[in-house]
Amino acid sequence: MNRRTAIVFVSCSLLISACATHARTSTPVAVKITSDTATDNFVKQVRDTTINVIAEQVPNARPMTINVKLDVTEKRQSTPSMGGGLHTVNEQRAVPSLSRDPYNDVPVPTVPVNNSVFQTTTTQQITGYRVAYTISDAAGQVVESNELTLDNGRLVDAKAGAPLKARYGLVGDTAMFLASRVKTLDQ
Repeated sequence: MNRRTAIVFVSCSLLISACATHARTSTPVAVKITSDTATDNFVKQVRDTTINVIAEQVPNARPMTINVKLDVTEKRQSTPSMGGGLHTVNEQRAVPSLSRDPYNDVPVPTVPVNNSVFQTTTTQQITGYRVAYTISDAAGQVVESNELTLDNGRLVDAKAGAPLKARYGLVGDTAMFLASRVKTLDQ
């Protein structure tokens, strides 16, 4: 009976793991991104988005390698705002007792809680963004190199000198541009 239970348990585990496993998008185009200034999470997001867009738009592309050097500069931006009425006007908090027997002491004193209706939200804002890339064929020969830069909030193709049409945000637009280059070079 124990052997039968073990077989059923293992079979169910394999079935569940097979159903829960997400198939990774595959493409014959390798994307390698390096950066000294971007976070690992941001680099991963750009890489994964680029691979997914290439797999969607050019699933049978010739083998190529895209090498990207990503430079990102950010600054903190604080935005003041009015907070909602989360606190009462005369809110009080108890002062912790220093007595050895706090339960038998006189009532614990209270002090006012200094709340403000003003709040400050701090976010990281990307102020500089540069994508220097090369695309190599299967033999390792560079077939294209170019840069994308951020200019007044828009991505600019350095070779063409023209801004890209902003549609999907910085990461999405970068991925769409690189996929379009693979599509063009694959023809």
